Amino acid sequence: MFEIYDHLYKLGGVKASELKEIVTYLTEFGLTPLDYEKITGKSWNEEESKTTEEANTPEQS
Repeated sequence: MFEIYDHLYKLGGVKASELKEIVTYLTEFGLTPLDYEKITGKSWNEEESKTTEEANTPEQS
């Protein structure tokens, strides 16, 4: 699963916030906070803030 999400993140198919939710709530996928840090290059304990990618995405209403 690590390789799949690593590629998806690099291609823009999954956002950092979505990946964090996958690690937190879908534990059966076997991803860990360390995997999150390796994939995104961000600290797991970093405060929630919008990434540039997410800030440029219009919110749906």
